[in-house]
Parts: sequence; C-alpha cells; structure tokens
Amino acid sequence: MAEGPRWREGAVVLTDIHADAIKQIDVRGGVVTTLVELDSAPISTGFLSDGSLLISSLTAQRVWRYDDGALDTYADLSGISEYDWGDIVVDSQDRVYIANQGISYPRKMPEHIDSRIYLLSGADGPREVASGFLYANGLAITPDGSHLIVAESFGHRLWRLPIHENGGLGARTLVAEFTDAARPDGICCDAEGAVWSANATGREVVRCAIDGSVTDRISTGTDLAIGCILGGADGRDLYLTTAPTAAREAARELRGSALWRVRVQIPAGGRP
Repeated sequence: MAEGPRWREGAVVLTDIHADAIKQIDVRGGVVTTLVELDSAPISTGFLSDGSLLISSLTAQRVWRYDDGALDTYADLSGISEYDWGDIVVDSQDRVYIANQGISYPRKMPEHIDSRIYLLSGADGPREVASGFLYANGLAITPDGSHLIVAESFGHRLWRLPIHENGGLGARTLVAEFTDAARPDGICCDAEGAVWSANATGREVVRCAIDGSVTDRISTGTDLAIGCILGGADGRDLYLTTAPTAAREAARELRGSALWRVRVQIPAGGRP
C-alpha cells in the first residue's frame, strides 16, 4: 500500500507499507526502484537539506536515516508511547515533526484517543509540541514556513498551528471540517497556502482554500485515497496514492495500490 508520497528530482518516493519497503518511481518512465527494505511497516519519509532520507515506521519506535546505501537510527522514540507512529515533515531548518497516532489500529483502540505531535531537533531528544488530537495523521508546513497543518483523521478536520521560533507550536485554528464519512490522511500545500487532503474513506482528494472552502474534488472511485504530493517540472502535477484496502494481509494479496497523476492549476508550495 503506497503511503506518504514525496517529490524528489523527477521521481516520487513513497513507502510501500505492507511490503516493508521504500520505493522510488521515475515518473518519466514509470520505473519502480526499491531503495531500502525494512522489517517494520515504514509509513512516512522526509528529506534533510543534505539529501539524506528520513523514514518513520508504525512500530519500530525510531526514525531511520538512509543515505548512500547506509541505514542508521536518526532518532530513538522508545519509551514515549505504546501506540503507533505516523507521518513526518521536515522544515527548512531540518527540524522534524512526527505524529504519534494515539492508536495502534486495529490492535489497540483506547476509549479516549490523545494523539500527539513531537519535534526532533538536532541533538535534542523528542519534544512534545502538541496533543489532544483524534488520530493526528498527515502533516504539512505552509509555504511561508509559519504554520504546521495537521490532518486529524478521526476528528474529520484539518488544523493549523503556528510554528514558534524554537520549533514549538501555538494554539490550533480550524482549517476545514469534513463529514464523518471522510477521514483526512496524507496532505500537502500549494503555493497559495491551500491544502490538498487525501480523504481516505471519503475516496476523494480535495483542495481546501485558506478560508476552508473546498475548491476542487478528485474522486478515487472505489479505492481509498491515501496520500498526495505536488511535483513535476512546474509543480502542477498532483500525485495521488490509492489502495483498495488498508488491511495488511488483504493488501499483500491484492497488490492493488496505485499512483495517479492529475494536472492542477496552482503549483507546489510548502513542505513536504
């Protein structure tokens, strides 16, 4: 199942979570290359300014750094949470925000979900910078670098949090609220600061303007909408990842996850 697409030098890099691998897709020829295989459900990636690749995992309790064929531990997350880890996004100062989901779906589903955001910065250990989400999922940073956008899957909302000088986060404000049928998953921003949101169970990818209005909708048919990223030579190619199911064994059997490309008007902005 293709998760967390990222644009990098003519290719889309993503996690194939149920194959336990990071893959790169050359968009010019469609050639798929496996960059690295892991032993525990990689779910998200991000690039540092030196070009090295960070990888988060649902269950490994760490963030890996992959560079020039070598894989090592970038951050140790052990002892922080009993629940699964999720999306990461890297800012312009190489500070890394990572979501702890507050659940381990479907193994551990607490009655009261308290999903949190942590900051990884230099030699400092993980620092909690936000809490109280109903499953914090996709993360993105606005084009001016001033705000973190959080997709709250079980809350059916997108939130905007100001980023302080020290990397901490301020009080959240609502960007958009969806129906109960739509669970926002992966997200990205465009140059106008609007947010593209892959609404997994809503089976569509939508563009939410700064005022919260939905300006565009892209149906993914019967498949779940998993992730999205803007890329291409002019930044106007929207790449979507879809899957017929999120269940691990069924996904391994079906192998039906796909990468789509849709042309849009407003180019890429922000991070990832």
